[in-house]
Amino acid sequence: MAFTPRALVSRKGLPRTAGAVAALAVGATLLASPAASAADNPTTKELLNTCGVSTSLCVFHPQSFQEYTGPSHHLGPTVYNCATNANTLTVGGEETVGSSDSVGLTITASAGFAKVFEVGLSTSYNRTWERSHMDKVEFGTSVPAGYKGWVERGTPKRKATGWYEIQYKNRHWGHFDWYVYNYTESGWDVGKSNGGYANFKDAPMTQQERNEHCHR
Repeated sequence: MAFTPRALVSRKGLPRTAGAVAALAVGATLLASPAASAADNPTTKELLNTCGVSTSLCVFHPQSFQEYTGPSHHLGPTVYNCATNANTLTVGGEETVGSSDSVGLTITASAGFAKVFEVGLSTSYNRTWERSHMDKVEFGTSVPAGYKGWVERGTPKRKATGWYEIQYKNRHWGHFDWYVYNYTESGWDVGKSNGGYANFKDAPMTQQERNEHCHR
């Protein structure tokens, strides 16, 4: 995560085009003072935690927005049919899908940088963001005798990437202006609540599974 004081850039005429943003990102090391040590600079977390708290300006500038399907995983417990004939069993369950970012911050709806992130998405892409969503997929299906069954889920998700522009009325860490580049956040896809996939899977039980689940 690159961040740098805007020491050599006027507050007027802030860059808005993709080319200008790319130039800023490339030139980040040129803007930092050569004499500055790691101890002189804030961490990315420290910068973002001041957003909307002690800043005079904090804006998130989105650069990309992507909808995708999350990695395949089991949703809910595996069910076992220990009977001698096929049975209709309930498979699936629920999971809570939260937001995660490239910085490792604890994201809450009340966090200043989180609100700024949402405003940036709404302004640039007319999209809303849901930071915590309980997703439930559950249905009854026939499980053959001596088989186990489960739901394989791919959660509908979305991801946004961009950069934060931060300004202070007074100097913070020696500068009035800082940037946080390459910030990425992913979470539940509000626009595709029925997206992704949920597939029923079954397989014969192993002898160990029979011993564990069918002889009680």
